[in-house]
Amino acid sequence: MSCPPIAPHCSFTTGGRDILATHTESYVIAFDAETGKMLWAHPHKNQYLVHPNTPIYHEGRLFYFSGYGSGGGMLKLSPDGRSVSLEWRTTALDSRIGGAVLVDGYLYGSGDKNREWRCFDWVTGKETYSSKEVGKGVVLAADGKLYCYSERGELALVKADPSGFVVSGLTRIDFGSEQHWAHPMIENGVLYVRHGNAMGAYKVR
Repeated sequence: MSCPPIAPHCSFTTGGRDILATHTESYVIAFDAETGKMLWAHPHKNQYLVHPNTPIYHEGRLFYFSGYGSGGGMLKLSPDGRSVSLEWRTTALDSRIGGAVLVDGYLYGSGDKNREWRCFDWVTGKETYSSKEVGKGVVLAADGKLYCYSERGELALVKADPSGFVVSGLTRIDFGSEQHWAHPMIENGVLYVRHGNAMGAYKVR
């Protein structure tokens, strides 16, 4: 196994142990943050061995995912964090760079080859909806809402509701240059969106 120069990772505590989980070319791996000892490795690779998405941890479970049709899966950690078991897997949520968010027990994101926006039950993996109303892209969440920034330059406001992808606000980023790939962020009620050589700020509070 070899690590890319910059690997997305998440850190969490379970069973009294601080753990760091990350991707290598072909595995999802976890380390004891204090000792540096590798605790476990779970195989996961895709066509180009590229894994930019940060794994998501919540209450003893870790979701890993990447693009090019590979999708991801849900790992359940043992009480001491030293081992994992695969609970469910999907190829539908194969986000290449857009990430995903967990809101009130549901996972939201869009795909790469599977371009729809989708919602999954965190525990069971059941898909509750898919939608092509907005192009695939990046997602972040705040105050029960999803902010979806698509590769087509759409910026959509969507309620984080597992019953359906309902757009309540939509605009288009018509400034800047190149691809619409940057990840927006929210700070003090302001949504910042970078598009190439330009930045926009939207009051969202």
